[in-house]
Amino acid sequence: MFGSELFGHVAGAFTGASREGKPGVFELAHGGVLSLDEIGEMPIDIQPFLLRVLEERVVQRLGDSRSRAVNVRLVASTNRDLKQEVEAGRFRRDLFYRISTVSIRIPPLRERGNDVLLLVEHLNRKIADQKGSAPLRFANEVFDAFLAYSWPGNVRELKNLVERLHVLTDGRTVELPDIPSEISSWSARLDAPSNAAGGPEADVRSFEDAERQAIRNALAAEHGNLTKVAYRLGISRPTLYRKLEQYGIRRGFL
Repeated sequence: MFGSELFGHVAGAFTGASREGKPGVFELAHGGVLSLDEIGEMPIDIQPFLLRVLEERVVQRLGDSRSRAVNVRLVASTNRDLKQEVEAGRFRRDLFYRISTVSIRIPPLRERGNDVLLLVEHLNRKIADQKGSAPLRFANEVFDAFLAYSWPGNVRELKNLVERLHVLTDGRTVELPDIPSEISSWSARLDAPSNAAGGPEADVRSFEDAERQAIRNALAAEHGNLTKVAYRLGISRPTLYRKLEQYGIRRGFL
């Protein structure tokens, strides 16, 4: 029972209750911080009891008449718009104002730019350590697709994908065909190379020379920091990696 998990219960409080009774998470978190995930999913009939705990700093176990003092700092999270939930009658207005003293908006993954690549690197190494295997390598086209994709499932979706790739990828390099089609189809939408027709071959070589020199200059100006180099050049990091490989430029040897 949801209420039992939050507030605890005494012996015989309901069918299946522990014979010894059981403290809820508020009692267990006494003196510390309690994190309630997806508070927007909390049943409306439980919300008044949570409000009482927060207002009076006491908790009653289910089936008990005795109040127990609790001192807990609450951190609540949700992926719902609680103001809309209040207007729809699915979330109590008084509880909303009680828990929204300080609100922090965490931007979705699609708004976090190159953080996607940093998270891939972190998850890749973490999962490899858990499995006792080497981390995967990712083709630059895969990084491009990751940056262009909207990630509706946010970090959970990204973590699930990296775990899946560790299980299903042949070899240790992830190529574009290895990732789901709904992600790989975005690969051409980010920094697509311009292959304009026309012009003598000498002009093409001249453009490549200019591009190569621009990358070298940016590397020198940013002391090899690839994130800053990519930003200076107005391209993504995976595109920069591809250009470095194309022109044979090593970050430490400009």
